Amino acid sequence: MPLAEMVAKISAAGFDGVDIVYGDYQQSDLLKSLQEHQLASTVTAFPDSVDALEPALELAVALQSRHLNIIGAVYPFSIEEGAAFVHGWLDLCRQAEMPVTIETHRDCITTDLLYTLQLMEAVPEMDLCADLSHFVVGREFKWPITPLVQEQVESVLDRSLSFQGRVASREQIQLQISFEHHREWFDQFAAWWEYGFRSWQQRHKKDARLNFLCELGPREYAITGADGEELSDRWEEALIIRDRVRQIWDSISKD
Repeated sequence: MPLAEMVAKISAAGFDGVDIVYGDYQQSDLLKSLQEHQLASTVTAFPDSVDALEPALELAVALQSRHLNIIGAVYPFSIEEGAAFVHGWLDLCRQAEMPVTIETHRDCITTDLLYTLQLMEAVPEMDLCADLSHFVVGREFKWPITPLVQEQVESVLDRSLSFQGRVASREQIQLQISFEHHREWFDQFAAWWEYGFRSWQQRHKKDARLNFLCELGPREYAITGADGEELSDRWEEALIIRDRVRQIWDSISKD
Protein backbone atom coordinates (compact mmCIF):
# COMPACT_ATOMS: atom_id res chain seq x y z
CA MET A 1 0.00 0.00 0.00
CA PRO A 2 1.43 3.43 -0.93
CA LEU A 3 2.49 5.75 1.87
CA ALA A 4 -0.30 8.28 1.22
CA GLU A 5 -2.95 5.55 1.43
CA MET A 6 -1.52 4.11 4.63
CA VAL A 7 -1.41 7.49 6.33
CA ALA A 8 -4.96 8.27 5.18
CA LYS A 9 -6.20 4.93 6.57
CA ILE A 10 -4.46 5.53 9.90
CA SER A 11 -5.94 9.01 10.16
CA ALA A 12 -9.43 7.85 9.23
CA ALA A 13 -9.29 5.20 11.96
CA GLY A 14 -8.77 7.88 14.58
CA PHE A 15 -5.12 7.36 15.45
CA ASP A 16 -3.16 10.41 16.59
CA GLY A 17 0.10 9.67 14.82
CA VAL A 18 2.44 7.16 13.21
CA ASP A 19 5.83 5.65 13.91
CA ILE A 20 8.31 5.81 11.05
CA VAL A 21 11.20 3.39 10.65
CA TYR A 22 14.11 5.46 9.40
CA GLY A 23 15.02 4.73 5.79
CA ASP A 24 11.64 3.43 4.64
CA TYR A 25 10.34 6.64 3.04
CA GLN A 26 11.46 9.96 1.58
CA GLN A 27 11.37 12.88 3.99
CA SER A 28 9.37 15.08 1.63
CA ASP A 29 6.69 12.41 1.19
CA LEU A 30 6.46 11.92 4.95
CA LEU A 31 6.13 15.63 5.64
CA LYS A 32 3.42 16.03 3.04
CA SER A 33 1.36 13.09 4.27
CA LEU A 34 1.68 13.91 7.97
CA GLN A 35 0.80 17.56 7.47
CA GLU A 36 -2.14 16.74 5.23
CA HIS A 37 -3.69 14.51 7.89
CA GLN A 38 -2.42 16.45 10.92
CA LEU A 39 -0.73 13.40 12.39
CA ALA A 40 2.11 13.42 14.89
CA SER A 41 5.12 11.15 14.46
CA THR A 42 7.85 9.25 16.18
CA VAL A 43 10.92 7.87 14.42
CA THR A 44 12.58 4.51 15.05
CA ALA A 45 16.24 3.91 14.17
CA PHE A 46 18.56 0.88 14.26
CA PRO A 47 22.03 2.45 14.63
CA ASP A 48 25.04 0.13 14.75
CA SER A 49 27.30 2.86 16.12
CA VAL A 50 26.92 6.22 17.84
CA ASP A 51 27.44 8.25 14.66
CA ALA A 52 25.04 6.04 12.69
CA LEU A 53 22.16 7.64 14.60
CA GLU A 54 22.68 11.07 13.03
CA PRO A 55 20.60 10.66 9.81
CA ALA A 56 17.59 9.33 11.74
CA LEU A 57 17.99 12.12 14.27
CA GLU A 58 17.96 14.67 11.46
CA LEU A 59 14.72 13.15 10.14
CA ALA A 60 13.09 13.25 13.57
CA VAL A 61 14.03 16.91 13.93
CA ALA A 62 12.73 17.74 10.45
CA LEU A 63 9.42 16.02 11.19
CA GLN A 64 9.22 17.61 14.65
CA SER A 65 8.68 14.12 16.00
CA ARG A 66 7.58 13.57 19.56
CA HIS A 67 10.60 11.40 20.19
CA LEU A 68 13.31 9.33 18.52
CA ASN A 69 13.26 5.65 19.41
CA ILE A 70 16.50 3.66 19.27
CA ILE A 71 16.81 -0.08 18.74
CA GLY A 72 20.55 -0.26 19.14
CA ALA A 73 22.08 -2.79 16.75
CA VAL A 74 25.13 -3.28 18.94
CA TYR A 75 25.95 -6.28 21.10
CA PRO A 76 28.20 -5.33 24.03
CA PHE A 77 29.41 -7.92 26.49
CA SER A 78 29.98 -5.52 29.38
CA ILE A 79 27.74 -2.93 30.98
CA GLU A 80 30.50 -0.34 30.56
CA GLU A 81 30.64 -0.92 26.81
CA GLY A 82 26.86 -0.73 26.50
CA ALA A 83 26.68 2.43 28.59
CA ALA A 84 29.22 4.11 26.29
CA PHE A 85 26.92 3.55 23.30
CA VAL A 86 23.88 4.83 25.18
CA HIS A 87 25.70 7.93 26.45
CA GLY A 88 26.79 8.70 22.90
CA TRP A 89 23.23 8.45 21.55
CA LEU A 90 21.82 10.50 24.40
CA ASP A 91 24.42 13.22 23.87
CA LEU A 92 23.54 13.53 20.18
CA CYS A 93 19.83 13.80 20.94
CA ARG A 94 20.40 16.25 23.76
CA GLN A 95 22.30 18.55 21.42
CA ALA A 96 19.39 18.39 18.95
CA GLU A 97 16.84 18.87 21.77
CA MET A 98 15.08 15.67 20.68
CA PRO A 99 13.54 13.39 23.33
CA VAL A 100 14.92 9.88 22.95
CA THR A 101 14.05 6.38 24.13
CA ILE A 102 15.96 3.11 24.06
CA GLU A 103 13.55 0.34 23.09
CA THR A 104 13.45 -3.03 24.80
CA HIS A 105 13.83 -5.37 21.84
CA ARG A 106 15.40 -8.64 20.79
CA ASP A 107 18.58 -8.80 18.70
CA CYS A 108 19.89 -5.49 20.00
CA ILE A 109 21.53 -3.88 23.03
CA THR A 110 18.48 -4.57 25.23
CA THR A 111 17.99 -8.19 24.15
CA ASP A 112 18.22 -9.50 27.69
CA LEU A 113 16.09 -8.25 30.57
CA LEU A 114 18.76 -8.72 33.22
CA TYR A 115 21.39 -6.89 31.15
CA THR A 116 18.89 -4.09 30.53
CA LEU A 117 18.22 -3.72 34.25
CA GLN A 118 21.96 -3.32 34.86
CA LEU A 119 22.25 -0.86 31.97
CA MET A 120 19.46 1.19 33.55
CA GLU A 121 21.51 1.46 36.73
CA ALA A 122 24.61 2.46 34.80
CA VAL A 123 22.78 5.17 32.81
CA PRO A 124 20.18 6.72 35.14
CA GLU A 125 19.14 9.31 32.56
CA MET A 126 18.20 6.67 29.97
CA ASP A 127 14.47 6.55 29.17
CA LEU A 128 13.01 3.37 27.72
CA CYS A 129 10.38 2.48 25.17
CA ALA A 130 8.71 -0.57 26.70
CA ASP A 131 7.93 -3.34 24.25
CA LEU A 132 7.53 -6.06 26.84
CA SER A 133 6.72 -8.76 24.29
CA HIS A 134 10.43 -9.27 23.61
CA PHE A 135 11.26 -9.92 27.26
CA VAL A 136 8.32 -12.31 27.65
CA VAL A 137 9.66 -14.45 24.80
CA GLY A 138 13.34 -13.87 25.44
CA ARG A 139 13.21 -15.02 29.05
CA GLU A 140 10.20 -17.32 28.57
CA PHE A 141 8.15 -15.87 31.41
CA LYS A 142 6.19 -18.57 33.22
CA TRP A 143 2.46 -18.33 33.68
CA PRO A 144 1.28 -17.06 36.05
CA ILE A 145 3.87 -14.26 36.29
CA THR A 146 6.11 -14.71 39.31
CA PRO A 147 6.60 -11.91 41.88
CA LEU A 148 10.26 -11.57 40.86
CA VAL A 149 9.41 -11.14 37.18
CA GLN A 150 6.66 -8.69 38.06
CA GLU A 151 9.14 -6.63 40.06
CA GLN A 152 11.62 -6.62 37.18
CA VAL A 153 8.96 -5.60 34.65
CA GLU A 154 7.79 -2.79 36.92
CA SER A 155 11.38 -1.52 37.11
CA VAL A 156 11.38 -1.25 33.32
CA LEU A 157 7.98 0.44 33.26
CA ASP A 158 9.12 2.94 35.88
CA ARG A 159 11.81 4.09 33.43
CA SER A 160 9.62 4.08 30.31
CA LEU A 161 8.82 7.24 28.41
CA SER A 162 6.72 5.42 25.80
CA PHE A 163 5.06 2.05 25.30
CA GLN A 164 4.33 -0.42 22.52
CA GLY A 165 1.37 -2.73 22.14
CA ARG A 166 2.25 -6.23 21.06
CA VAL A 167 1.00 -9.12 23.20
CA ALA A 168 3.25 -12.17 23.55
CA SER A 169 3.43 -15.45 25.44
CA ARG A 170 6.55 -17.34 26.45
CA GLU A 171 6.40 -19.28 23.15
CA GLN A 172 5.06 -16.71 20.67
CA ILE A 173 6.08 -13.10 20.05
CA GLN A 174 2.72 -11.93 18.65
CA LEU A 175 -0.45 -13.58 19.91
CA GLN A 176 -3.76 -13.33 18.13
CA ILE A 177 -5.54 -11.27 20.78
CA SER A 178 -8.91 -11.93 19.14
CA PHE A 179 -8.54 -15.63 20.09
CA GLU A 180 -10.26 -16.36 23.40
CA HIS A 181 -7.52 -18.70 24.67
CA HIS A 182 -5.04 -15.81 24.54
CA ARG A 183 -7.14 -13.58 26.77
CA GLU A 184 -5.06 -14.22 29.89
CA TRP A 185 -1.94 -12.83 28.21
CA PHE A 186 -3.83 -9.86 26.78
CA ASP A 187 -5.13 -9.10 30.27
CA GLN A 188 -1.61 -9.40 31.69
CA PHE A 189 -0.21 -6.94 29.17
CA ALA A 190 -3.13 -4.57 29.80
CA ALA A 191 -2.30 -4.69 33.53
CA TRP A 192 1.34 -3.89 32.76
CA TRP A 193 0.32 -1.00 30.53
CA GLU A 194 -1.91 0.38 33.26
CA TYR A 195 0.94 0.19 35.76
CA GLY A 196 3.24 1.89 33.24
CA PHE A 197 0.75 4.66 32.53
CA ARG A 198 0.27 5.37 36.23
CA SER A 199 4.02 5.46 36.74
CA TRP A 200 4.39 7.78 33.74
CA GLN A 201 1.72 10.13 35.08
CA GLN A 202 3.57 10.45 38.38
CA ARG A 203 6.72 11.51 36.51
CA HIS A 204 5.17 14.03 34.11
CA LYS A 205 3.06 17.15 34.17
CA LYS A 206 -0.67 16.89 33.50
CA ASP A 207 -0.38 18.46 30.05
CA ALA A 208 2.35 16.03 28.91
CA ARG A 209 1.63 13.53 26.12
CA LEU A 210 2.17 9.82 26.48
CA ASN A 211 3.11 7.92 23.31
CA PHE A 212 1.68 4.42 22.84
CA LEU A 213 2.31 2.57 19.58
CA CYS A 214 -0.10 -0.18 18.48
CA GLU A 215 2.82 -2.01 16.93
CA LEU A 216 2.08 -5.37 15.34
CA GLY A 217 4.66 -6.98 13.10
CA PRO A 218 4.29 -8.70 9.71
CA ARG A 219 4.04 -12.40 8.99
CA GLU A 220 7.42 -13.11 10.48
CA TYR A 221 5.94 -12.07 13.82
CA ALA A 222 2.46 -13.58 13.70
CA ILE A 223 2.02 -17.32 13.16
CA THR A 224 0.71 -18.23 9.71
CA GLY A 225 -1.27 -21.14 8.35
CA ALA A 226 -0.29 -23.59 5.62
CA ASP A 227 -1.32 -21.01 3.02
CA GLY A 228 1.20 -18.51 4.35
CA GLU A 229 -1.51 -16.15 5.58
CA GLU A 230 -1.87 -14.87 9.13
CA LEU A 231 -4.50 -16.50 11.32
CA SER A 232 -6.08 -13.21 12.33
CA ASP A 233 -6.53 -9.68 10.99
CA ARG A 234 -3.60 -7.56 12.16
CA TRP A 235 -5.31 -4.26 11.41
CA GLU A 236 -8.43 -5.21 13.35
CA GLU A 237 -6.30 -6.32 16.29
CA ALA A 238 -4.45 -3.00 16.26
CA LEU A 239 -7.84 -1.32 16.65
CA ILE A 240 -8.67 -3.64 19.56
CA ILE A 241 -5.40 -2.70 21.28
CA ARG A 242 -6.04 0.99 20.61
CA ASP A 243 -9.50 0.84 22.16
CA ARG A 244 -8.34 -1.05 25.23
CA VAL A 245 -5.43 1.32 25.80
CA ARG A 246 -7.74 4.31 25.56
CA GLN A 247 -10.09 2.69 28.06
CA ILE A 248 -7.18 2.21 30.48
CA TRP A 249 -6.03 5.79 30.00
CA ASP A 250 -9.51 7.22 30.47
CA SER A 251 -10.02 5.11 33.58
CA ILE A 252 -6.83 6.13 35.36
CA SER A 253 -7.24 9.76 34.32
CA LYS A 254 -10.46 9.87 36.35
CA ASP A 255 -8.80 8.58 39.53
